[in-house]
Amino acid sequence: MTLFLLYALLLTGMGLLEARRELRAGNGKDAFFVNNRRSGPWQVGISIIASCVGGSATLGMAGLAWQAGTPAFWWLGSGACGLMALTLFLAKKVRESGASTMPEMADTFLNGSGQQHAFPLSPRRLVAVIIVPAWLAILAAQFTAMGRLTASLTGLEAGAALILGAGIIVLYALLGGQASVIRSDVPQFVILLAGVSLACLFLLLRDPAQLTSAPLELVNEQFPPSRLGYFMAVLGGSYVVCPMLFGRVLSARDSSSAVSGCRIAVLGLLLCAVIVTMLGISCRGFVPPDCPPDAVLPAALEHMPAWASLALLLALLSAVLSSADSCLITASTVLCNDLLPARTGKEVSRCRIATLLLGLAALALATRGHGILSLLLMANDIYVSGVVAPVFCAMILPAKRRPSSAVSTLALSCGGMLGLCAALTGVPTFGYWGMGLSALIVLAGATRHSGTVAALQQIEPENGKIR
Repeated sequence: MTLFLLYALLLTGMGLLEARRELRAGNGKDAFFVNNRRSGPWQVGISIIASCVGGSATLGMAGLAWQAGTPAFWWLGSGACGLMALTLFLAKKVRESGASTMPEMADTFLNGSGQQHAFPLSPRRLVAVIIVPAWLAILAAQFTAMGRLTASLTGLEAGAALILGAGIIVLYALLGGQASVIRSDVPQFVILLAGVSLACLFLLLRDPAQLTSAPLELVNEQFPPSRLGYFMAVLGGSYVVCPMLFGRVLSARDSSSAVSGCRIAVLGLLLCAVIVTMLGISCRGFVPPDCPPDAVLPAALEHMPAWASLALLLALLSAVLSSADSCLITASTVLCNDLLPARTGKEVSRCRIATLLLGLAALALATRGHGILSLLLMANDIYVSGVVAPVFCAMILPAKRRPSSAVSTLALSCGGMLGLCAALTGVPTFGYWGMGLSALIVLAGATRHSGTVAALQQIEPENGKIR
């Protein structure tokens, strides 16, 4: 309990300090949304890693490795592949957009006509409508992980631990915004990497046979090729076009820092994927065989010596906090910047209110008892099908071939509905159809738009004749 309270006080103090800096400097929106665009490459890279390696990539991934072996690597490995695509094709364009959020930036590429539309027809608002509930589901997964860790540290009953853990995350994010989140990601990542490595080392020294006897496989019976394809398409796709990662890229001081930071993050994700997979496999024989996968690491904590248990607890706590606060800030900034009517000078106060309300909504979702993996994949089904494919296609198209607002709206709507079907039915084929159909609509619309522009360019201004 003492350790948890100290950690909570430290985070709250950092949030208060950032809020005070923001008030003195009068930066307001830029500080809360994009850290005043002053992040260097290492800060961008480490912040991306810390945001990605949360409860799902520690508790969930270690449990999958304990159950399925080395193919669990693809949980973060697929993310590293998606992040590499972001680095190669999109990072520079994202930073040069000068936007405050991903939907604001995406509107440049999804609205080729440049016209403003009412709420039902705005691509920017449709993207935001998909992002906010999807990120609420991801945040609920992080709250679930935080509740389990809080219970382990404090001895509280599960419900009380969930409320306490979620309250710490909401308070911290509410106070400092993006600036405090990015600032705290570096020490949290150091604690995460050190703690997971020490715990893995202890388990390896105790029983090295668990790891050395595990076959090196890309797929197996517990993790078939179909599941690998799903991870690459859904989990990997969520890293290619991601509002949370775009927020880090937009916070970079320039395009070079943004691209370099993404490269650092790719290497960091691969390293974390290897270490967490090793940790999960090493828990075999150390954790009861009937243990639920999500509870493997909490169960391992009960049997470790004090130093190893403390190191792993701090690592897991840092992982969940660094990811959860990023999810919460992403959802609240998108809600305020892209859905609510603009109110100049009131952005920060409205974002703080939104952070509180969205935190309460995610807490309510977490109390329903879904597992970490099911919450995460449910959110990704909707988001990847509805947003990733059309936005990616629109961003790589030449400026003259960007789709019209009507085409983009159709693509987003069709993809999102099929993603929702995949989430509700558990049939991933709906998600694949959603990605393919939304991408096809954007590309077909771009071809038609290009042909229309070319025809209009043949008209002579002098006599109105077509050449």
